[in-house]
Amino acid sequence: MTVYNLLNHMPKVDKKAFLEAISDQKPIAITIDGNIIEGPLDNLPAQPYIYMGQPRSLIGSKRSKPTPLEKILGDSYEVKKEGDKILIYAGRAWQDVLNANAPYCLYQDTASDGITEFSDKNLDDLIWYSCEFGINYRDVAEFLEKEVEGSVICIENESPYQFNGCAFVSDMEEARKKAHEFIRSRLQNMIEEKEIDLEDLEEDEEEALRYFKAI
Repeated sequence: MTVYNLLNHMPKVDKKAFLEAISDQKPIAITIDGNIIEGPLDNLPAQPYIYMGQPRSLIGSKRSKPTPLEKILGDSYEVKKEGDKILIYAGRAWQDVLNANAPYCLYQDTASDGITEFSDKNLDDLIWYSCEFGINYRDVAEFLEKEVEGSVICIENESPYQFNGCAFVSDMEEARKKAHEFIRSRLQNMIEEKEIDLEDLEEDEEEALRYFKAI
């Protein structure tokens, strides 16, 4: 997966398209690649977004003052001009970014809770069984981040260390198959290393092994 750390990654948006979208004063979504989607935001494709919502107005109205371009997406964002591009810094807008991506990402990874679920039921079911042998969300997520195409959009700070992110996979069917095989291989290795005693299995453990065709 490609990792986008918002502390040092600023999406570039075409300036003309950005200003036109702002002037229309309609809700917009901006992808991590800098593409703008206008119109209703209730049926968007599952991909990483840097912004989603109603921009402020550059010209203002009778009830509100004009907003400078730098804060046109809100106080948490910084918008900068660079030639014919607009750069968007969202290093201080993680909650806004998370709210935009929560309905579409495969999983969230937070500093407080870690990874607690997969939005895809088939992948989530794998953990329901594999946790019987200590193979958890973190194990599978780290495997997927290395082995399948997709994106992780995050805030990662080294000192003090902090990580908050959310992940997307490009091909869900591939992710399901590879995750299943990863867990099956781990279980078979645990059997070979005598970490799993086939003669002393609980009912749930035997069910899990059969689910992964490890026995």
